[in-house]
Amino acid sequence: MARKGTKFNRYFLEVKSEAIRLYLEEGMGYVAVAQRLGLRSKTHVETWVKRHLEGKGFQDERLRAPVKPDEQ
Repeated sequence: MARKGTKFNRYFLEVKSEAIRLYLEEGMGYVAVAQRLGLRSKTHVETWVKRHLEGKGFQDERLRAPVKPDEQ
């Protein structure tokens, strides 16, 4: 669980795609890619590359399903 006051960043698809490209095509490491793109952590790059290689999308899975009007 995140600490109170933690800021969660959401990155545009272009940033994620560039990170994957730099890692796979340019042969840069996770840390180097994160530093070049100004990311807080190499973990973002690791996750994006893994999801890309598994053929998964970049949909944020933390989001909850919308609440139906009759459930409110």
